[in-house]
Amino acid sequence: MSVPMPPSTTAPPPSQAPPTPVHHHHQQQQQQPPIVQKLAAVNEQAWLTLGNLAELMSDWERAMASYEYALRHNPYSINALSHIASLCRGREQFAKAVDYFKRILAIQENNGETWSALGHCYLMMDNLQEAYHAYQQALYHLPNPKDPKLWYGIGILYDRYGSIEHAEEAFSAVMKMDPGFEKANEIYFRLGIIYKQQQKYDLSLQCFRYILHNPPQPLTEVDIWFQTGHVYEQQKEYDLAKEAYERVLTENPDHAKVLQQLGWLYHQQNTSFSNQNQAVNYLTRSLKADGNDAQSWYLLGRCYMAEQNYNKAYEAYQQAVYRDARNPTFWCSIGVLYYQINQYRDALDAYSRAIRLNPYISEVWYDLGTLYESCNNQIQDALDAYQRASELDPNNPHIRQRLELLRKTHGIPSSGANGNTPAVATTPVPQDVNNPYQYSQNGMPAHAAANNAGPYPSETLPPSGPPPPPHSLMGSVQQQPAGTNAMARPPLAPTSSANHHRSNGSAPAPPPMGHPPHGMVSKKEPLSWNVVFLT
Repeated sequence: MSVPMPPSTTAPPPSQAPPTPVHHHHQQQQQQPPIVQKLAAVNEQAWLTLGNLAELMSDWERAMASYEYALRHNPYSINALSHIASLCRGREQFAKAVDYFKRILAIQENNGETWSALGHCYLMMDNLQEAYHAYQQALYHLPNPKDPKLWYGIGILYDRYGSIEHAEEAFSAVMKMDPGFEKANEIYFRLGIIYKQQQKYDLSLQCFRYILHNPPQPLTEVDIWFQTGHVYEQQKEYDLAKEAYERVLTENPDHAKVLQQLGWLYHQQNTSFSNQNQAVNYLTRSLKADGNDAQSWYLLGRCYMAEQNYNKAYEAYQQAVYRDARNPTFWCSIGVLYYQINQYRDALDAYSRAIRLNPYISEVWYDLGTLYESCNNQIQDALDAYQRASELDPNNPHIRQRLELLRKTHGIPSSGANGNTPAVATTPVPQDVNNPYQYSQNGMPAHAAANNAGPYPSETLPPSGPPPPPHSLMGSVQQQPAGTNAMARPPLAPTSSANHHRSNGSAPAPPPMGHPPHGMVSKKEPLSWNVVFLT
């Protein structure tokens, strides 16, 4: 069923003026005798015809040479410039294509199609700011902005920026405009990733099922099963996730990422098949396939921590940090390890590193509170840390109960106590990060990592070296020096995490450059597909 096309929407005028057009060549042509002008035009057309024939024969070199000869007879031939730019673009010579597209725009500044093609080239060159500007100009100059290829490029741009809401709108608009779009399966894959990030798991699964037997190149069915398994895992459908991952292993027994995911699944205590030995086995196999994956080393350390094998846990964490010293999750777990063996100052150092890398992880602040509370009875510092943890994770009853208990025990007025607070204080136990992939840079498949990548900005970066070795792994207590009143506190961070969710680019994502044409996107129902999803 065809979708009625709404009236076009004109994008706001761009803030930056396009290049000034060139007019003097017309005067030069007028100064030439008419016979010379006519001869030049005939020669230009002849070379353009030869170039077209060469393209039909897939003789790209001869086509390029023919169009260059056409430019000798008319340096301002938009036809020749367009053909050369398109050939360069098709051969992934994007910098050269940009030069020719700019020459066209210097002659014809209001050429919306050229602005759109220029935006694509900049996008492929990873120049996101210039791509944004070019697409903005395209929307302004195109007589009809309902161009699927244009909105496909805009979707890719926002996807690269990590602005997934705007990317979803753009991709959804493409499928509304043209359900048979040539890159439809790639769009469904990207939407599947976006919906997974938005926790719209049913929509994500629909996308992956639809493209399962016809995935976009260079992906294969194995990649789609991997993504499907990860969605099931996020839904806590662990048996279905395990089944999906095992289907990948039937095709590729040494798939490092799948072995990693299965290892983590078997480590989980809330699965029907929890088995630490099997978890260690899968993670060891993953490391044999890819020994440089920091996440596999880290998860192996988590398994050894569950077995209270602190020597092996430390060795695994050390290998993880050698490969990715800027992962705050690693440092949080290292702090938990040091806490368990009573090396409190080393634990404080590890937590401080984690906070400097990313001050918005509630588990780190909770663990810091347990450290202050247990080590030297620094109650006010513990309260501050618990309060920060509660602000970052307000729905966590464990954090809230600990905070209220500490306030009640020490006679501090409580805010929002509900009378259900435990009456007896117990020694707090630190928490590891619940989702070890949430804050990692390299722990997810390439496509997901591309959306979540990028180190968290910080004003003061911690040292990048490995953690100090444990003084003793037999449980000896590292006492504080005599006369020490308190442990040094790490810097408190602002409560807003808005600035800590950026993309690979050096700047935050720009605002939407004019939404998809009015009526093309529904917020409640992002896509309306006339398809039958595969089961």
